[in-house]
Amino acid sequence: MKNISYLLVITIISFIACSSTTKKGNDNEAQAEIKILRFDKDIYNYLQNPNVETESQLKDRYPLLLPAFGRVTMNNSDPETFFLSLREYFSHPALMGIYKDALSTFDNLSPYEQELTLVNQRVSEHLTGKQLPQFAMHVSGFRENVIILNNLISISADKYLGSNYAAYKEFFQPYERQQMQPQFIVKDYTKAWLMSDIIKTETENQTLLSAMIDEGKILYALSILLPETTKDDLMGYTSAQSAWCKENEKETWKQIVKQNYLFSTDYMLINRIIDEAQATIDISEKSPGRLGCWIGWQIIEKYAKRKDISLQEIINTDAQTILKDSKYNP
Repeated sequence: MKNISYLLVITIISFIACSSTTKKGNDNEAQAEIKILRFDKDIYNYLQNPNVETESQLKDRYPLLLPAFGRVTMNNSDPETFFLSLREYFSHPALMGIYKDALSTFDNLSPYEQELTLVNQRVSEHLTGKQLPQFAMHVSGFRENVIILNNLISISADKYLGSNYAAYKEFFQPYERQQMQPQFIVKDYTKAWLMSDIIKTETENQTLLSAMIDEGKILYALSILLPETTKDDLMGYTSAQSAWCKENEKETWKQIVKQNYLFSTDYMLINRIIDEAQATIDISEKSPGRLGCWIGWQIIEKYAKRKDISLQEIINTDAQTILKDSKYNP
């Protein structure tokens, strides 16, 4: 909550350390069942009965995740004061109520683990030598949604309690809340992995085109790895928002080209067209946010159909080549 020491911030991804999830293991590794580490439960159990022995166990079990969690939630990873800060942080009754709701909602993670196991099988089919990393779950108090470490990704369960969850309404806009639902957990785990390890966005000399293509690659990869997930859910759009994009695709592209946005390196402009927002205001106040991501996805799909090449080949192809060879012209 924003007025409780600014506990709440918008959903962001925290790159705590370099992520590298490539493994040269055998096929059995790729078929292994995915299990989600219950860091959230272990921390909660400690808070109910703080003691030195449990502190030592937590340090041993989560040598990287524990200090990373401290940095992004309490701004404290000092081993000498970490657990004192942890107890103080979660001492607020409202925050502890949210914690309990998260544990109750996600008491059983088997459905998500089963779906991630299927995703991992598809990863081995489409991305040679790759496999999903270890996954964990934490409760941040509406702070960091994703923590990415070396071969470990943790998401904040309290960001998926349902779009109508009462505590969200004071702190999050409707366009944010529509994605704060349990059905987006597997997508967000997979997306975080793709962004950190497979499709690394260029930040130096980035243009709107390269940003849109990178986002398009991520969405296209998600559509292959999560084939049963609807396009609306992959985008995080309502059906009405998707319909607006389709109906206005030609005009959107026309504006991007006419306004000379395509090769702009203005990061503020890029962010307005790519990032979460109520609307993509540079295009239309009636549009949904992230319109540039949707356009990027359409370009990638056109390119994939024309070239009939693998996901890995698409990922490896540069933005200008993809645009040119896709012959995208809605």
